[in-house]
Amino acid sequence: MKTHEENEDEVAAIGIGAMIVFIALILVAAVASTIIIKTAEELQQRAEKTGDDTRDEISGKMQIISAFVDTAAATHVTQVVLLAQMSAGSDTVLAGDINWFVVCDGGASLAIDTAVISASNAALLDGTALAAATAVPGGTSFTFEMQLTNCGSATGTAPGDTIELRIIIDGGGETYAQLEVGDLAEGSTLV
Repeated sequence: MKTHEENEDEVAAIGIGAMIVFIALILVAAVASTIIIKTAEELQQRAEKTGDDTRDEISGKMQIISAFVDTAAATHVTQVVLLAQMSAGSDTVLAGDINWFVVCDGGASLAIDTAVISASNAALLDGTALAAATAVPGGTSFTFEMQLTNCGSATGTAPGDTIELRIIIDGGGETYAQLEVGDLAEGSTLV
């Protein structure tokens, strides 16, 4: 038969075991909550970055209103004038941050022309020239010329051909258009 003192020792041992299990559960819960909080913070940062990137892409976009043949040789277009507009709600962009890039089929190979808008005789509709440091706010319309040095000497700008145009804004969006060459007469519409 056990004495009263031995019974109390068994109760104390059970109490210590329960306390150890309780502390272990608290530690496991603390580690799990730390992992959950860290994961939630990483997801929030990714979502914010994605939102910022999407906002930049949408808010830095351009619309092509119209394109015209400005100069043509006997068989192909050599210069195009575009009327474009910064999309409504766009951030203000410097003209030097807007680039155009043209690809046309030169027969055996592709021909490429590219330039910065401010180096392409760009001007606001009131005639004010767009220098590289000129700010172009959202909703602003302007014109610029695309000199087709490589594409203009290729067969990719003849009637019936398609000129692929991309307008890329540094830190913003990209606009893509296919310009269909229908007529070589000056002032003929391409879009």
